[in-house]
Amino acid sequence: MATEQEVKQVKSRHSIGLMQQPGVCGVGVEKDGHGGFFLAVHLDSTQPDAGAAIPDTIEGCPVQRVLSGPFVKY
Repeated sequence: MATEQEVKQVKSRHSIGLMQQPGVCGVGVEKDGHGGFFLAVHLDSTQPDAGAAIPDTIEGCPVQRVLSGPFVKY
């Protein structure tokens, strides 16, 4: 199980590349129901191919795809 700090480091190294993938609108570190941390890749649910190229793990850290719709700046 990856620690919060490990996942933050992975996010730091990979967030720019992930954000360049079609449909990706955000990358974050989140905690699951068992106390483990994962890299959350937020996807625009209006784009059919969103997240297609996102792996299940990056550097051994789990990745979860989160359908959240496009983010809107207010």
